[in-house]
Amino acid sequence: MKKINRKYNGKRENNNGKRIRGKKEINRGKRLYSKKSPKIIVTAQPHRLEGVYILKSDKELLATKNLTKGESIYGEELITIEEKEDIKKKEDSDNDSESISSKKCDIIPKLIQNNVNKVEYRIWDTFYSKLGASIENGIQNIFMKPGSKVLYLGAGNDSFSTISHISDLIGKNGTIYGVEISEIKGLDLKKIAKKRENIIPIVNDAKKPYNYKNLISSLVDCIYIDISSEDLANIISINAGFFLKNKGGFLCTINDNNDNSNLKSQENKFDEQIKLLRQNNLYVKEFISLEFFAKGYAVVSGIYKPYRESIEEEEC
Repeated sequence: MKKINRKYNGKRENNNGKRIRGKKEINRGKRLYSKKSPKIIVTAQPHRLEGVYILKSDKELLATKNLTKGESIYGEELITIEEKEDIKKKEDSDNDSESISSKKCDIIPKLIQNNVNKVEYRIWDTFYSKLGASIENGIQNIFMKPGSKVLYLGAGNDSFSTISHISDLIGKNGTIYGVEISEIKGLDLKKIAKKRENIIPIVNDAKKPYNYKNLISSLVDCIYIDISSEDLANIISINAGFFLKNKGGFLCTINDNNDNSNLKSQENKFDEQIKLLRQNNLYVKEFISLEFFAKGYAVVSGIYKPYRESIEEEEC
C-alpha cells in the first residue's frame, strides 16, 4: 500500500506518525545516537628498569614520564593519569593555648587530604625506537637510569624517538650528549634541545671524537650508538676511550646489511660484528634480536673494560 501523507496544523505526517521535513524523517521518542562507551581506566606501574613505566588498560604499553608536558616528538600518544598522594596536615604549636591544643590532638585524629597529582606519560612506540623494542623483548640492563649521563651517537635516527625517551628516562638531573653528523637533522635536534634542557646537541662526525671532546665535561655512564657502519666497533671503542668510564655500559644496533640473506648467513654476520666488539675491549653481555620490530636488526649490550683489574681485586 502506498503511504498517504497528510497535513495537520501546517505539519506533514505519514501513517507511521513520523514528521517529514523534505525527504528526511525524524523518529518520535527514539534515540538516534548510540550510548557512549565506558571510559577505559589506565594505570601506571614502574618497569623493572628505572625510569620506564608500563601503562595497563586493555593492553600493556611502555611509556616514560613526559619531561615537556603537552608536547609530543614523533606523533606518539600522550596520556595523563591522576595519582593520589596522602599528605598529613601539620598543626601549629605557636599559639598561647598550647595545653588546649595538645589535649585536642590526643582526641581528634590528624586530618589526611588526598592530593591529586596529574602525571603525563608518553607512549614509547617500539616500532619507532630500537631501544624501546629491545626493552619490549626483555633486555636485562640498559645502563641508564634517572640522573645518568649518556652519549648518543647517531641521535637523529629513529625520528628522534629514542633520544627523547632517554631524555624522559634520565630526567632533569641527567645529561644526554647527542652527536649527529647531518646538519639538517642537527637543526631539528637543536630545536628539541631548547625545550629539553638535559639534551646537549653536537653536530659532528662520531668517527672524530677529538673534535667535540671539549663539549663533554665528564665521563659518561653509557654509550648508545645507532649508526650503520662497517667500522662500528672502532667508532664505539674510540668514543669509549675518550668519554666512557671504566666498566661503563654500551648499547649498539647491528644489522646483517642484507634483507634477503638466510638465517645462517645472518647469524654469521652478527657473530663477526660481536667478535670485532670483543677485540676492542667491549665485552658483550646480551644479544637481543629485533626481527619482529625491525627486520635484520639486533641490539647488543655489554661493558667496557679498557684494562684488566689487578690480581688483588680479582681475588676479592
